[in-house]
Amino acid sequence: MKKFLSNYVLLIFLILIAFSFDLLAKKAAIIVDFETSEVLFEKNADTKNYPASLSKIMTLYIVFDYINKGKLNYEDEMLVSSTAASRSPSKLYLEEGSTIKVRDAINALIIKSANDVATVVSEKISGSEKEFAKLMTKYARDLGMKNTTFKNASGLPNRAQLTTARDISKLSYALIKNFPEEYKLFSQTSFEWNGKTYKTHNKLMLKYDGADGIKTGYIKASGFQLAFSAVRDDKRVIGVYFGGDTGKQRNDRLKFYMDNAFKKINIENIDVKKEKKINDTKKQTSINKDNYSIVVGTFKYRKSAEKQINLIKSKYPITTSSKESKIVFIEVSGKKLYESRFLNFSKKDAYQACRRLAKYGRDCFVRL
Repeated sequence: MKKFLSNYVLLIFLILIAFSFDLLAKKAAIIVDFETSEVLFEKNADTKNYPASLSKIMTLYIVFDYINKGKLNYEDEMLVSSTAASRSPSKLYLEEGSTIKVRDAINALIIKSANDVATVVSEKISGSEKEFAKLMTKYARDLGMKNTTFKNASGLPNRAQLTTARDISKLSYALIKNFPEEYKLFSQTSFEWNGKTYKTHNKLMLKYDGADGIKTGYIKASGFQLAFSAVRDDKRVIGVYFGGDTGKQRNDRLKFYMDNAFKKINIENIDVKKEKKINDTKKQTSINKDNYSIVVGTFKYRKSAEKQINLIKSKYPITTSSKESKIVFIEVSGKKLYESRFLNFSKKDAYQACRRLAKYGRDCFVRL
């Protein structure tokens, strides 16, 4: 009788394990029209998965919100605790007792996906990562992410940290909509810190027409993940993919879904609807074709912006020799900055120029 009961309990246990793994469908995806919120494609979109480093999108969302509310400043120095320094890679290898500025932390989270930096941010805002995770979950509920629970700021493995593809699409939408200027940071392909250059993990962004962000993720239990955004002919589409067997497989599959989504809304490539909107005269075509610019750096001081213009001109003449350069004053969250720009690109040429510069580790994004 005891043996029977023991076998019965074991059988129930195995069934429960199998059922739980079924709930955590590894592969999931959703593609959403940003303007209308129409779902253009979905697969297992409401099945719970581990968010991995896509968790950092929420960490960044909270940072941007705190900056906008005056609770945090880009120049604030944040102390590195022993807990933060001990976090596993990917990381900046911050040393206990050192500090990092909020501005550098933002870049490190977006581009390097640094786990030690995520902990530093969480401790700065909430005192501990555990309390910050509670704040993350509260923000998630406020954004309608009803199937998401956060347990840490980085996405490092935790069985209770769960989300869905649909919820991550809601988070991506909210970040782009609520923080449009800050979101432009996600188009960066590299950043420099302490004399070292770090390059983006988001390889699809470097080669997909119209791509401008957002974030990659990976832990063994989740596979390769990506939240992604692209704009073609002023039409933005957001894509989320969970469970890639490799980074390439994830990128190829999401590219396929994104391409089909753009076709569904009658956009084959960047220039299709633009061509329908302009007249057939050469003059009008010229006016509409060459009104894009590329931004190759954003600086606190005008002299730094001028130096960047001269540097790019001298090192990459093929890309910039025939283009007008300009320093443009902007304000981001009350911060006065100077952008180094090259003007008079077509939309296609602008994105090609940024991809070309990205190959050499140069920051670049497109402005209309």
